[in-house]
Parts: sequence; C-alpha cells; structure tokens
Amino acid sequence: MDTDITPFNWVRLFIGLAPPLYLLEIALRVILLFAALLIVVRILGKRGQQNLSPMQQMLLVALGSAAGDVMLYPQVPIAYAVAVLMGVTLLTVVLEKVANRFRAVRNYIESEPRILVRDGQVDHQALRLERTTQRELYANLREQGAVALCQVELAILEVTGAISVVLNERKPEKRDLIDYLLEVKPQDGHRPSKSAPA
Repeated sequence: MDTDITPFNWVRLFIGLAPPLYLLEIALRVILLFAALLIVVRILGKRGQQNLSPMQQMLLVALGSAAGDVMLYPQVPIAYAVAVLMGVTLLTVVLEKVANRFRAVRNYIESEPRILVRDGQVDHQALRLERTTQRELYANLREQGAVALCQVELAILEVTGAISVVLNERKPEKRDLIDYLLEVKPQDGHRPSKSAPA
C-alpha cells in the first residue's frame, strides 16, 4: 500500500511535520489553556478540589478532551476551546444548582448514598447494584480500623464513590476481617473464620 509516511523518520516521530516554530505555538496554547483551567477551578470552588461528584467527573472528561485537542492540533483555535471550557463549566454549575434545589433531579444526576453494611450485616444486593465487590468493601472497613464485621454500625457508599464507615464500641470476639489475611496458626489462639472474605 502506497503511503507518504516514511517509517522510522525520527524528525516526524519526535517533532512532527509542522515547522519547528510550531512548538512555540504549542507552548503558548498550553499557557493560555492552563489559565482558562485555573478559572474553571475557581468557578467550581473548594468542593471541586476534593472528591468529585458525578457531574464534576463528566466535566473533567470534557475539559480534558477540549484542552488536549487545542494544545495539539493547529486547526483548532484557542477561542473554540475556551468556549467549550466555559460552556461546559457553566452548564455543570447550573445543573448542580438545579440538583440542589430539586431532590428528584439530584437523585437522577448524582444517585443517592447507599447503605452497604448495617449493624454488622452486609447488604449483598446493594453491593451488586453498586457493582462493588465484597473484597473492596472489606478493604475499606479495615482502612477505617474495623477488625470484625460486628464492629461496623454503618458503611455507606457516598455519591463521590467513597465509603463512609461508622464503628460502634463493641469489642469483637473474632477478627474476621483480618485473621484470614494474617494466616494465624491455631496454637496462637486465633483461628481464621471459615466465613471470612476471599
């Protein structure tokens, strides 16, 4: 098959077919787009700098696409990218305000927090609905200091994807969340629970 591309043309591979001066234009595009993204971050506020809501995750994808294209492709003017950045940001802010005002809209856009564990009992249907595995859940419980399921009063999957854990002060008789990991020997006095997670 005939082609105008010469394989292993190192100049084309590393610098491209555009004039070398275009690298300076790319630098200018990066600086201008970076400034526009800083404005977007200021508009989103401090909450956007922590765990992202589903709307903000969609915004992040859109911003990455718009910013990446204009930084690389000479056919895409900066004004187009800025218009996309500001338009998507404005739409996100408006939708979040509407979602805060109307619960039905908020539940549709952001979903709702879901209880995964209540009083030491895992809700396996909730795990399936949220496409979360028991292994991921147990890892989060251990991160919050739980050594047994009976210590977990509530484990809630938040809309940000984080799992909030409320522990009670009950002293567990067995450490079913960690014993199987440690492979405790029977003579040590602790036997791993057969019902422990995989």
